[in-house]
Amino acid sequence: MEKHYGDITRRQLLGAMAAMGAATVGAGLLGGCSSSRNSSASQSSASSTTQSESASGTASTSTSATSSSSSAAAGASSTQAVNGALVVVFSWSGNTLAVADCVAESLQAGLFRIEPATPYTTDYDAMLKIAQDEQAANTLPAIAANVQGWDGYSTIYLGFPTWWGHLPQIVKSFLAEHDCSGKVVYPFNTHGGSGFASCLSDLSAACPGADIREGLSLLGDEAQTSTAKINAWVSTTV
Repeated sequence: MEKHYGDITRRQLLGAMAAMGAATVGAGLLGGCSSSRNSSASQSSASSTTQSESASGTASTSTSATSSSSSAAAGASSTQAVNGALVVVFSWSGNTLAVADCVAESLQAGLFRIEPATPYTTDYDAMLKIAQDEQAANTLPAIAANVQGWDGYSTIYLGFPTWWGHLPQIVKSFLAEHDCSGKVVYPFNTHGGSGFASCLSDLSAACPGADIREGLSLLGDEAQTSTAKINAWVSTTV
């Protein structure tokens, strides 16, 4: 999580992950660009051993990101993006959200937060287990809201933490309900040392009809210092 759980870092949930599986604790820390839009959401830290934002990956210490996420998701869904682009993000601790805010600001685009219908716990250890259990059972947790006018967006910037070496199950839930066929998808993530690990192959399997482009992967610890890097990546996508 972003506690570093995705950002998970129990102070860096130990980046052993590099590859997938529970043994891989891939930390997808929410790394992020602290753009003015939501720098407070960025929770810092990296869970280097586990995953990135939540299930073995969140390393930030910000549990508040979870509690405020539902309302943010609903509100952002109606925000129209420039040139048909929309930034979509799942963030447990706040690190990945900080990066998403930076991306959205750079693009002058709308931002939608993926939130679970039943809010996740803000307890780091409990969230780690939940994330791991969801992956083991291939559970697709229900999401709180869908994007309004989804068909009108041609380009999606999709942000997430690496959790136990994989795409968080709730992101798969979102993709199951939002057809990406024919859309261009730019992935970005935060982690504790594992990079994208198996996230990109998971993403390809979840939206086979999408045109998935080169993404950006940041350590959770880079969340507050990567504005230039994020803006440089965004500039290559437009």
